[in-house]
Amino acid sequence: MHSQTHATLLDRLREAPDPLAWEEFYERYWRLIFTTARRRGCSDHTAEEIVQEAMLAVFKGRAAFRYDPGRGRFRDWLGTVVRNAVAARRRSPADRPQPLADDAALLVVADTAASPDAEWDRAFDLATLASLLDVVRHEVTPATFQAFELAVLQEMPGADVARVTGLSRNAVYLARRRILARLKELGAVFEPAGLAARLREAADDAPRPVVERAVTVQVEQSLLAAQADAAGAQSE
Repeated sequence: MHSQTHATLLDRLREAPDPLAWEEFYERYWRLIFTTARRRGCSDHTAEEIVQEAMLAVFKGRAAFRYDPGRGRFRDWLGTVVRNAVAARRRSPADRPQPLADDAALLVVADTAASPDAEWDRAFDLATLASLLDVVRHEVTPATFQAFELAVLQEMPGADVARVTGLSRNAVYLARRRILARLKELGAVFEPAGLAARLREAADDAPRPVVERAVTVQVEQSLLAAQADAAGAQSE
């Protein structure tokens, strides 16, 4: 995703009362965290708990979020949080790492000697692309998005798309071009020829609806409790 998009969202996250920022962050990243934990051998239940831990880590470290390319990328810090949480589940309680201090958590990204996690980077990019496509879905008419899905995601010929949707072939072409342009405007990085395959890969990793409902409720409760604790600490 475009760095400025990250910076804007992280700036908003520093303001704990901004519920829309937290909702946006959650919707953008919870599936990424969950599927990464599952790929690393966690059960659904454990992966759900890791989503909660990661979201709370972001909440507790939010005061230190300031976009600085010299310190590294946010995605690297979030990846470290997830990997540490998964690793902690494989150790005995006595061996589990202690939570990082708010500032220390973010300093992890400055370790340029750490080897990059290609799997995490790819999953992060896929999650970002899927999230941005969902944003565009709500910005255009159902017919426009259906034309895009059929033409790009299902690779249906334009004439067939026009017949199914009732749009002209020119309207189908314009729908495809409009949505691709909007995705790039939002910060998505992709090759149009490989977009369908990447989005299908992201869809294949999507958790079951029952998991999504459970995780959403748990994270909402955890963040509300953390916000209440933070408000109480400020009032003392």
